[in-house]
Amino acid sequence: MMTSSGGRKLLRAKAWREGFSLLELLVAMAVFLIISSVAFTLFNRHQTLLSQEQVTVGLNIGLRNALAQIQLDLVNAGNGLNPWPNIPAWPVGVTIVNSNPTPAQCNPTASLPLPPVYAAACFDQMNVIVVDPNTPAIHPCAAAGCTLVTSTGSTITLLGPPPPPFTASQVTGFRAGDQVLFVQSCAAAGGKAAVNSSGCMFTTATLTAVGPVNTAAPGCAAGCVNLTFNSTLTPVPLPPPPPLTTPPTPPTPPTWPYPGSNTPCPVPPPSPNTCNDPLNMTTYAPATELTDTFGPGDWVVRLLPITYSVNTSNPNDPQLVRAQAGTQNVLMDQVVGFKVGAALWNNNNTSTFQYNYSAANYTTGSNPPGTNAYQFNLIRSVRVSVIGRTQPDPTNPYKNAYDHGPYEIRGNSIIVDPRNLTMNSD
Repeated sequence: MMTSSGGRKLLRAKAWREGFSLLELLVAMAVFLIISSVAFTLFNRHQTLLSQEQVTVGLNIGLRNALAQIQLDLVNAGNGLNPWPNIPAWPVGVTIVNSNPTPAQCNPTASLPLPPVYAAACFDQMNVIVVDPNTPAIHPCAAAGCTLVTSTGSTITLLGPPPPPFTASQVTGFRAGDQVLFVQSCAAAGGKAAVNSSGCMFTTATLTAVGPVNTAAPGCAAGCVNLTFNSTLTPVPLPPPPPLTTPPTPPTPPTWPYPGSNTPCPVPPPSPNTCNDPLNMTTYAPATELTDTFGPGDWVVRLLPITYSVNTSNPNDPQLVRAQAGTQNVLMDQVVGFKVGAALWNNNNTSTFQYNYSAANYTTGSNPPGTNAYQFNLIRSVRVSVIGRTQPDPTNPYKNAYDHGPYEIRGNSIIVDPRNLTMNSD
């Protein structure tokens, strides 16, 4: 016979074998829900932080890659401008167009509370000048004692022989639209060294046509390269630009054509040769450095410049663009800052180590500011700064301290001493 105490023990053992009570189950579920809620909340926060960090890391990588490409190009600025022994190292390897906008031109905070919008006036442009290594330099003319005057007539045809061992049929690199550099050889008769440079007097032109090889003209029995370009006009001293007491007014659209042509000038004409010189190599260059007369011992080289600028056609995504030979490559999206400055050499064994962000002040120490300006042959070091942003998010309550936009900002800069521009400064 089972006692009452033994029965209670059996009942408890049976209940234990059947599982939790309802109260125990409710308590367990509540604890589980609380712990799960905390865990998922922490996971969601870390997921958001991880996404933000990935975007920031991507921005930093974009900055590093863009600046690495700029550095590779800049260090070789001026490369190939001395293709033959009697052409000295021509030091115009970089030209810079500084924007220097007024607050009204570049005021990204004016669009707030929407994401700030940046216009073209907010960014600089840099041209890295190199020579096409696959196109041999040619002489401006072929006959003995000949002279080519680049300012005669409206359209000029050049018949120039290449140096041995090349033949004219092998010189196939020239194309219509190319910018070419005419440079006097210091070894040639009448060659005159340009002021503040190791090169000789020069000019530049944009080709309008490339014709077939000519074997009929005097001196061209072995074949001459046939190039056509618009007149460079006679090099004359230009009035100095006004002192930069205030930022310059943005240029108005051009209304005048090339000399003797109906083709619109692609840029406003600050100098007579601007339409032939989109690289600004001759813009405001001193008359002592320019010439329009070249002989059989001088040279014509095909330039293959690299241009860095910011494309603002999509105001929601300004893009840093690298352009060369008609091909544009986007180096970086969401660029909100691109500035280029230069340290200069004054040809008197001294340098200016402070980076100058206005090409209108590129002049020698003996000249007052605003006179003989834009002397890009004085550039010996270049500082490039790029600022980028993450993708704008108008719903993001975060506002950065740079332009108060709803995104993060990162910036970086490099300093490059182009080796071809510094080797004659000792």
